[in-house]
Amino acid sequence: MSAWQNDGDTEFTPRLIAVVAIVAILAISMGFASGMYFGRSSSPNLQTLADQARSTVKAVTVELAPAKPLYVKAVPAGTVENVSAYADAQARIIRARSNLTNSRTSLTALAPGSYGRTIAAFDALISAAGKPVEAAVFDRLFQTTLDELAVLSGSSGRGRNPRRT
Repeated sequence: MSAWQNDGDTEFTPRLIAVVAIVAILAISMGFASGMYFGRSSSPNLQTLADQARSTVKAVTVELAPAKPLYVKAVPAGTVENVSAYADAQARIIRARSNLTNSRTSLTALAPGSYGRTIAAFDALISAAGKPVEAAVFDRLFQTTLDELAVLSGSSGRGRNPRRT
């Protein structure tokens, strides 16, 4: 019987099943191989990740910088004298830490120990700002946070050893 006169009854022979299986395996293998090739060629290299980390840390540092003068203005002697400046300083610190936390995956991959120390420095700064503390104590914690951000970005912090682990 020719293919044109088939009544729709398909016979599944072992040979037909083997051919379909081989074609399916080849298609899956080719899809996997091309996905790996294009996926690898489009993934960022280590230098790109380091540049992105530096950019993130720079943006966090820019976000954090105005918090110090605001806090010193609001809390010169350990008591809040300017409520709006105090609230703004706290909000900036929390936003900066949140922005750092949003990039956790890439930053921990590049510098896991440094990222943890930077988060700890931010937490100490947030805690101190919430009490509030005297401007000198805040200044010391603020500088520690900036130093840890500098180490995290790959540049050396003031008076700190960037190779410290």
